[in-house]
Amino acid sequence: MTKPIYFPFTYIPESTAALLSGFMGPVTVFQPIELHRPETLGRLERDGHIEIRVPAADNEDRLAQCLSEFTEWGRLHHGEETSLKDFFKTGFSRNNFTAQIRTDILKDGKEDTSEPDPLFLSRLFLLMAQDLDAKQSEINEELASSIDDEQDLFTGMTGEQKVPDPAKESLFKNDFGVYQTGSRISAWFRLLETAADESAFLVTSSRAVFEEMLEKFPGLINVREFNNIPFQQPETVISEFAGWITQLATTPWPESGECGLDCPDFSAGSGQKINFKLYILPETDPKGVFRLIAKDPPVPGKQETRGLNTLIGIFEI
Repeated sequence: MTKPIYFPFTYIPESTAALLSGFMGPVTVFQPIELHRPETLGRLERDGHIEIRVPAADNEDRLAQCLSEFTEWGRLHHGEETSLKDFFKTGFSRNNFTAQIRTDILKDGKEDTSEPDPLFLSRLFLLMAQDLDAKQSEINEELASSIDDEQDLFTGMTGEQKVPDPAKESLFKNDFGVYQTGSRISAWFRLLETAADESAFLVTSSRAVFEEMLEKFPGLINVREFNNIPFQQPETVISEFAGWITQLATTPWPESGECGLDCPDFSAGSGQKINFKLYILPETDPKGVFRLIAKDPPVPGKQETRGLNTLIGIFEI
């Protein structure tokens, strides 16, 4: 079966993981290193919401040290860790920290004019982005909990139900992908390129990422849109959906441009309603997507992903 991979992030909020896994089973989440992992991800994996994969596992101590250096550098130049969001806004490649990475951090202070390994830099970028996303998600969860406490207090004092606070709903619609969208996509696909044999079904909850992919790949075709479907689906429907996705990924796309496969019926589900759009990039597997992004030629003798097509889905609440 073709399992879903969450992209282009290496951190997934609990609320997002619960929605996606209820709809399509456990979601694969790539990690830039094995050692540095947010506690939330470990809990989500134990609860069966996600499956963690580490495509590249070398230089872990060096990467962790670079993250520590980066965090300290951020404190010195921005004052607080949470203000590193502003650092991402200004641009990873354009910031003075890039020069520091290439000298003091990556080269251990030694004179070296060689270019850093692109995969190492991609994993470092994803590690930094993960740290930022995890901190922002934690802040959102704490604010949501505070709003819940306020509503409970109001109900206890008045005996009335308070109208749901729209501020709470907006917390879970924050799009982490608006920061360094292109860099996140390029770094994540470089990490995927090192994976032995992964799925061709990529899912995201980021509108910014989805729109960036549509711009980069005008050949993406809209397969199906599902609106206001309940996220909690029976196991039989999840299995049927996985089989449908596998067929789409491995079957040549018809010249008519229309999907001739019967899609699952989601009417038996329950719980919160979500919207899901599915697109297909015919005759290009995910590693082919990376080569197009990076403008790299195929590597002779390297095993390709088995799927013929890449599927990209976006979920929105």
